[in-house]
Amino acid sequence: MTNVTVRVDEVVLGDEDQEQSERSQRHAANGLLAEAGEAGRRAAGWVRELAGWQTVEAHRAVLGRAADAVEQACGREVVPGREGQLDEELAYDLGAGVVTGSPLAAALPELAVGERVALAAVCALAAAMPGAVLGELARELPALAVTMDAAIEAGRTAAPGPPVQRPTP
Repeated sequence: MTNVTVRVDEVVLGDEDQEQSERSQRHAANGLLAEAGEAGRRAAGWVRELAGWQTVEAHRAVLGRAADAVEQACGREVVPGREGQLDEELAYDLGAGVVTGSPLAAALPELAVGERVALAAVCALAAAMPGAVLGELARELPALAVTMDAAIEAGRTAAPGPPVQRPTP
């Protein structure tokens, strides 16, 4: 009888250890998801700044949709246990075509080349965020978030060339 009691105690302790480990893992994952969401909000804010500088309404709309898509892809689309796929509309709004703006406009958006490169990088990184749930979340999400912040910084420091002259934010 004593052996059974010891064994039951060991099983109970094992279950408690298992539950504690699972809680720790969920807590760590929630921290990573929050970090990804914050990176997405920072990037979306920068894309909204770019949209605000546009004199053509159609370009403002395209960049505004891209900003919303960046925020969504880095936030509520990053869900462990899901397939990591973007829906078609979100993927379209994050496509590289965002750098050329609206096809209805007569000219390209008012963006410096460096801003275009950074914008394309931000959109590609945002599109990759939901897929991180399929791999090693702890390795991939922080790398994507740090790279996104670097892309924003590169875009902010890109020297605007003619005809893009605007005050620095």
